[in-house]
Amino acid sequence: MQIGFLTMIVHFIQFVQMKVYLAFLLTFLFFTTQSVFSQDESSDEESSESAAESAISGSVASPQSAPSGSIESNPLVLLVRSGAVSLGDALTLGLAACIELQSSFGNLDVSPDVFAATLKVRGMDSFVAADHQTALTEAATLANTLLTDRSITSSSDVPSSVTVDSFTASGYNIAFVNLLSKYGAIGASGDSLVSEILTGTMSDSLYENGDLLSKPSTANYLSYLATYTGSASFGDIDSTSTLLDLQIENVSVSPGANILLGSSTAESSVDVSSLLPKATEDHRSFRKAHVIGAAKDMTVSGNITFTNTNDAEDHALVLGAADDFMLAGSNLTYTGSNLALGAGGSDADSMYLVNTTITTGGNLAAGTLGTLNISTAEFNVGNGGVDSDPDNVYLFANDLIQVSGLNFSGSRLDDVYMEAITVNLNNVSFPSTADVILKSRDGTLHFDTYSSPTVGGVNLTNVKHGSTVLSSNHFDGGPAGHIDSTISLPNGKSAVKIRKQY
Repeated sequence: MQIGFLTMIVHFIQFVQMKVYLAFLLTFLFFTTQSVFSQDESSDEESSESAAESAISGSVASPQSAPSGSIESNPLVLLVRSGAVSLGDALTLGLAACIELQSSFGNLDVSPDVFAATLKVRGMDSFVAADHQTALTEAATLANTLLTDRSITSSSDVPSSVTVDSFTASGYNIAFVNLLSKYGAIGASGDSLVSEILTGTMSDSLYENGDLLSKPSTANYLSYLATYTGSASFGDIDSTSTLLDLQIENVSVSPGANILLGSSTAESSVDVSSLLPKATEDHRSFRKAHVIGAAKDMTVSGNITFTNTNDAEDHALVLGAADDFMLAGSNLTYTGSNLALGAGGSDADSMYLVNTTITTGGNLAAGTLGTLNISTAEFNVGNGGVDSDPDNVYLFANDLIQVSGLNFSGSRLDDVYMEAITVNLNNVSFPSTADVILKSRDGTLHFDTYSSPTVGGVNLTNVKHGSTVLSSNHFDGGPAGHIDSTISLPNGKSAVKIRKQY
């Protein structure tokens, strides 16, 4: 049941076979889209394993906008910041030698960020100039065409979509994936993930990689999840769920570097019907996901609606960033079914959902590898097809879920699931019909602790289920990791459950 984020992929370049990078992306989708297809995937199974502790703050801070990955163009500065050489070595080499080193790449006409990533790959122990120089040069040229800033306010602004079938068997794919990792497009643990999954040399294509050819589904990559998150993984029950079996060939991606969604001066509408049409058969093999993915940051500016004539729950639209996702003072709507938001940043400001209403036709999932900050927000789910199943909200953070003011609406809202090392909720109102699962590292329960939350626990301050303000008197006093409310749903099940992470 864990949800959370990786993002970014590539454009149509004929000499790249992108199966593995789609797999990397889907490691993120394990967090975000696994749950949006689910209707009843909660589990009461627990184990004693826990995630690493993280420092937390007591309130939701204001999001800060800042340039992402910007560096100077001075060759010496580039070399040092890239990690290709140390400061001491660069000073010893001198400016002329640094320029010469740059020239060894044929004076690449690429952005400073791409060039810095190129130099980082060159500095890898596995890089051999005589064998891999051409591969790295080609990879840098490709990356430069993909890693550009995008502004999306209409359908015509959406970058061209790519899939596995968009690529041929030729090309220096391993060099390219390593470059993306050094750029930061695969997140903070990208290097570890690449080294664990990829085999072969820089000049190799991925097409003939036997390990990858034997992994056609997201289910084949579950074992790498803890590498990406640093600790979080699936429990035994969840790891066998068919919801994790999404065919990689059914994933498409529209890439960019920094991506701005919407405009502060006007309402924006983006039609994604052609990207996520109705499945030809009602079977999990036909589920689709389309990702609008930023290798750096994604920011929502002004109200924006993504429209889709297909409101069947056979797909997911994913909006994600390898670093930070910021939605503050704007409303986001998806008229299709399932919507997932993701952030690969591992810091305290990795995702902000502030002063916003998020509306979906089906399920909603939001996940981050850092802190999920929510303030003065409303989540309105289940507005799609009238014959759809009840819909759910899934929230995941690797470290902290920090909420100050959250309401839920939608006539078909069923489950609300939250998971982080620490869950800290203030002024949250769960509907009386909602089956709520709150999962933390230790599965302990604490009240009126918002300003000073207990790390590893579930902290509730002025949290309601229906009209009832929850207190210790509304729980059965069970052991940590298995605490149930005495408030029941019409089916007789406990309305609020406190659980511990796997």
